[in-house]
Amino acid sequence: MKRRDFLRVTAKGGIFALASPAILEMLLREESRAQAAAFTSADLQSMLGRVIERALANGGQFADVYLEEVVRTGIDLADGKITSVDYGIDKGGGVRVMSDWKTGYAYCDSWDEEQLDRVAGVAAEISRGGSALIAALTAGSPRQVISYRTSPDDVEAAQKAEAVALADKIAREYDPAIKQVRVSYRDEMRRIVVATSDGAFVRQEIPLIWLEIDTLAERGDRRHPGYVRQSKKMGFEYVDRAFIEQSAREAARQAVVMLDAVDAPSGEMPVVVGTGGGVVFHEAVGHGLEGDAVERKTSFFAGLVGTKVASDIVTLVDDGSIPDYRGSYDFDDEGTPSRKSTLIEAGELKGYMLDLATARKTAANSTGNGRRQSYMYYPIVRMTNTYVAAGTTAPEEVIAATERGLYAKRFGGGEVDTATGNFTFAVREAYLIEKGKLTTPVRGATLIGNGPEILKRIDMVGNDLEFWPGTCGKADQWAPITSGSPTLRISSIVVGGTA
Repeated sequence: MKRRDFLRVTAKGGIFALASPAILEMLLREESRAQAAAFTSADLQSMLGRVIERALANGGQFADVYLEEVVRTGIDLADGKITSVDYGIDKGGGVRVMSDWKTGYAYCDSWDEEQLDRVAGVAAEISRGGSALIAALTAGSPRQVISYRTSPDDVEAAQKAEAVALADKIAREYDPAIKQVRVSYRDEMRRIVVATSDGAFVRQEIPLIWLEIDTLAERGDRRHPGYVRQSKKMGFEYVDRAFIEQSAREAARQAVVMLDAVDAPSGEMPVVVGTGGGVVFHEAVGHGLEGDAVERKTSFFAGLVGTKVASDIVTLVDDGSIPDYRGSYDFDDEGTPSRKSTLIEAGELKGYMLDLATARKTAANSTGNGRRQSYMYYPIVRMTNTYVAAGTTAPEEVIAATERGLYAKRFGGGEVDTATGNFTFAVREAYLIEKGKLTTPVRGATLIGNGPEILKRIDMVGNDLEFWPGTCGKADQWAPITSGSPTLRISSIVVGGTA
């Protein structure tokens, strides 16, 4: 079976215009129940043990099997109308064999033992000679990092469409200047099984909700967009009215407030980064702390463990065990329990994020950061929920202590050179700071700097840590993540403006 949408329909004029939507949903749920039965099968553990034996029949030091099934729903709205409804189911498995520092990986669109045995043989082609000890599979202890009350695939599409329509209504009612609203809703239930030659055997169910609201405000000849992205690994209970209202109003507020923006100043100045600035540290610093970049010596942090790399008030953490966050999980995609890793503590570099492969090469233990986009990919080192830890200063005091500068509240896209740490980030929502107060909104600002250098220039850290969801791309794979930051001040950084 090719990897494709099991069902796909496009609605024109509204969800209730779909041909036989009840039948489509019934088929989806029947397939989901069948997959759930396979996921909980008592025979699964012994079957995967046999596949691992086949993978290591020619030799090698390590092998693992990754099984995955995903049930998805997507609903899009534009111009006040539901424009599409998608249902999708993916299912497959992959086998990896590691021999010395070589890796073989193959996958199939099935959980059938015969098919998995075949791809195990393909992955094993890298190994000839030698042997590995194969430990008996032992089920991992249950964890509660990810939990849910209502599985998204148990909720009718009509109820999801009502939530999307409510977001549209609330955003439009915020201000007459809001002229366009687009809403995109996505959910999934992902079932994962991992078995390794080291004896690990884990199963986990991971729901995921994603809500995206884009707005456009117009007043005279001025136009400005606003957008909000919300996401957690929770069931449909996440999508309550308060969540919809808060998200829609924030997307509308951003667009409306920036209609009054003036051109941003340019030059080197103090910049107060708001709680939306976690993405800057994810990109400009976090990737340099991933073990594969360090192992290849393409990271500016390679060989610096135990040295000062930031100011004394900076602590940077990656934590995949925060309950229900977008970057969290019970176990990573190699069967390692998620955990909290302090990467930088009080300015000192403490360590790196590792998967099983980089841990083997450095004689260390995995930090639970082995992740993959799907069963069609082998795991690589990825961040989870990465954040600058909160300080003790009130955010108002950080602004009040800044005589003149820029307050960067929300960020857009950016570019980063992970080898050097040089970056450029667009600021979507920003304000002038004049005599310790926020004044005029400004447009067109960019921050231009170097990740390792700005870590040393952080001279104030607020106590208002917040997190924002995102999706991180690396090595042609995408992974859900969360970035976090309190309000903090960079004493001096180059601002590229339009004034």
